[in-house]
Amino acid sequence: MKSVKCRLVLAMPVYNGENFVEEAINSIREQDYADFRLIVTDNASTDGTEEIVRSLAATDDRITYVRNARNLGASRNYNLGYDLSEGEYLKWCAHDDLLSKNYLSDCVAALDADPGLAIAFGKSVSVDTKGRRLPTGGWDTPDIDDDDAAERFERIIGLFGRMCFPIFGVMRRSALAKTDLHPSYYGSDQALLAELALRGRWKRVEDAILWNRDHDNRSLAIEDKLERAMWQGGASNRLAAAEHIQLLVHLMKICGQHRDVADPWTLRKAVLKRSAEPKQMGRYVLEMASLVSPKMARSMRALVTRAPQQQTAGASVNRKAGEAACSEEKMGAA
Repeated sequence: MKSVKCRLVLAMPVYNGENFVEEAINSIREQDYADFRLIVTDNASTDGTEEIVRSLAATDDRITYVRNARNLGASRNYNLGYDLSEGEYLKWCAHDDLLSKNYLSDCVAALDADPGLAIAFGKSVSVDTKGRRLPTGGWDTPDIDDDDAAERFERIIGLFGRMCFPIFGVMRRSALAKTDLHPSYYGSDQALLAELALRGRWKRVEDAILWNRDHDNRSLAIEDKLERAMWQGGASNRLAAAEHIQLLVHLMKICGQHRDVADPWTLRKAVLKRSAEPKQMGRYVLEMASLVSPKMARSMRALVTRAPQQQTAGASVNRKAGEAACSEEKMGAA
């Protein structure tokens, strides 16, 4: 198909999204900034997604529906929206999230006012399946407004392990074009955001809100790393499932790709500093053990999660900390 051309293009990758996709698209259609085009790339859904989106597209010529012949994996489906579009700005959209009516207009205004911005994004608020607000988690991303590209990069990798909601912000396409987009390992959106930080500053727009839907069918709920690898890249093997090692290798590659704005060795030092943290080292050891022997890795993980329970003093506090660490590991937090 021909590229979709507009100053602002929205790309919504979806797979079996009949539960929330209509509501998500309608929140986009109701924006007070109307000059946009939406591309929905359907990753060979087997539910009613196609029928719903085609019905909406029939009533709104700003919507383009593209159906993949087979499931490409999430990363390639995300990148497909980029490949099929042309414009000054691009925004990825999740099929289960909602936007405040001013989201697009406020973010575009911020980017228009400051050519040094690579991305403008709104405040994130979690909601349940009925759209009811959930308690704040205290992890929302701040402005990344340092003038030095290396400092921005280091700040971003210091935020890894939190939600990456800025990935759904409005991005300057010229900055995005200089990144690797979404590689095929789970958690690669973190690397994309770090790379984007090398290309420009970040602006958090306080009056724009991303209503992020928390539900059991989102990718964060996938506990098995092999299953996550299949979801992300279409490959289910132990190397593909080594998420933290894949991220480390990718970050080191990124460090050498932006010599025009930052010294590669300065960036590599920041990556190695993070990698040397005890929690990170533990993750690498577990993943390397998984590559050698999944059984050995399971035994090591069991020892780690049991250790806090063997403490006599402060047992309940330590147990909660262990559960939090386990939960973070399940979500693929880096």
